[in-house]
Amino acid sequence: MLGASAAPPPGPYFNGFETNTAGWFNYFGSTVTRVPSGDSETYGGAVPAASGNYFARLGIGTNANCEAVGTLDWFVGPYTDWGGYSSIFPTGGYKTKVDIYLDVDWAADHADRRFDWASAVNNTTGSHQRDFVFNVGTEPTGFVISGSNNSTRCGAFPATGPMPAHVVASGWYTFEHDFAGIPGSPLLVTMTVTNKMTNAVVGTWSPTVPTDIIGGNVGGNRYGWFVQNEIDDLAIDNSERTGLVSTPGCEIKISDGGHITALNTDQGSFGGNAKVSLAGDSGGQQTYHDHGPLQPLVFKALTIEAVICSNDRTDAELSGRGTVNGSGSYEYRIKLHDDGEPGTGDMYGITIAGLPSPLPTVYASGDQTLDGGNIQIR
Repeated sequence: MLGASAAPPPGPYFNGFETNTAGWFNYFGSTVTRVPSGDSETYGGAVPAASGNYFARLGIGTNANCEAVGTLDWFVGPYTDWGGYSSIFPTGGYKTKVDIYLDVDWAADHADRRFDWASAVNNTTGSHQRDFVFNVGTEPTGFVISGSNNSTRCGAFPATGPMPAHVVASGWYTFEHDFAGIPGSPLLVTMTVTNKMTNAVVGTWSPTVPTDIIGGNVGGNRYGWFVQNEIDDLAIDNSERTGLVSTPGCEIKISDGGHITALNTDQGSFGGNAKVSLAGDSGGQQTYHDHGPLQPLVFKALTIEAVICSNDRTDAELSGRGTVNGSGSYEYRIKLHDDGEPGTGDMYGITIAGLPSPLPTVYASGDQTLDGGNIQIR
């Protein structure tokens, strides 16, 4: 997978730095610079790209110090937004990945140099919920790595962190976060470091927090961030956030004036269609109107990024972005159930996230049996 491609959640994000550094941001003096395969610097020497013809090197940022201590250095690194932040946890979860080059000879000559690589989740209001961090440091034989929810020299020390793992061979290593779980249950996070050449797993961590509940206080992805980086010209490649995959050939039709009684007791009406080509490309149109009086709004889909249908075509889920009251671009998820004809047992539910005041931050109709109309999933 080469080049760069990005879509707001639930679409996927990938940048292998073949053409640009899109989705990555210099921060607090730190930089991310695209370089050709074989680029030679003090760190790593002439590093070949992990794949393709280009990769990126990170320049050290400003010394921020740790506010809680005031004496420890904290060199902030660049970050990626993975193509956009999300307030809705995607069905089936998601993964984030980045390849990082670990030079053990350099590490042996530079005692106690560190970097922290974090992938964070939002809460359901679109604000930061929690970091999940690879804490990495040098040691005489190479690198030591642990996984936690903390970062910087103020909050984490890889050599004494949870289940330290050791890297003694130079090369590219994939740092992966796997975010999984179902609505109403705790978020399950698995962090894995893998040798890219041999596929050998170096270490696995699961710093799950039981009070992080999907759909309760856990939304979708936030940043990937080198919270600290003390290694000038650290090499990275192949940054990725997975996205939802549509069901090829699925088609959805809403007819006969679909309407429900929303969770807030307002009357809601809806309509539209969606279709996925055999190649997996999704499209269509969707509208929803809460007629008030408690939470009136008018929603219209701008995009249908994903259409996921069950094998028996009784359930479907649509995701993308849309306007509310004619403006903005907000995440939405629509859940549909087709109970057969004539539609008396069909169900509809819509969630819209990140709304501005005076609207609720998250609008949720709840999954409601239709008061009228018909949903067909084929």
